[in-house]
Amino acid sequence: MSSTAAMLDWPQASAGPAWWFLDTLVVEHPMASATGPVVLEMTLPAGAAPPLHVHHDLDDSTYLLAGQMVVRCGEQMLLAQAGHWLSFPRGVPHAFRVVGNEPARILVVHGNHSFLDLIKDLGQPAGARQLPPPTGGPGIDKLTRALAEHDVDVAGSSLSEQEAQAFLAEHG
Repeated sequence: MSSTAAMLDWPQASAGPAWWFLDTLVVEHPMASATGPVVLEMTLPAGAAPPLHVHHDLDDSTYLLAGQMVVRCGEQMLLAQAGHWLSFPRGVPHAFRVVGNEPARILVVHGNHSFLDLIKDLGQPAGARQLPPPTGGPGIDKLTRALAEHDVDVAGSSLSEQEAQAFLAEHG
């Protein structure tokens, strides 16, 4: 059955579920029909930096709502700021680091559920619509296994604070 009503949603009153996932807050924004893309709003703390990783079956697309990130895609380095759209092609290693003193808020748009399924497997229902207390994550072994089970292969280390600051000093 298809809906005939528009959806109005926002992070603090969302009808969608929310998770604490690897020290981030993730809010799923529901779609008017179940056939649309997966849309997630993530709040990432300052300094958040996932490992260099590859998605084989999805383009990793993000709109930066607030904050700034230094981004690596293949050999390319960029500074992304609020209002920028980022799209990392499938099969290309990429990473980022949230820079500055403020959290970043991103809107993630994916064509399949693989990343959302990872969030559900590793995350926990959010106790509040705010960043969780830092946990340090589930440990590298559990994280690496879960990533591999959900179309994400770790391809290297996280973008370090030193690398991000060196890029900002040269290009920022």
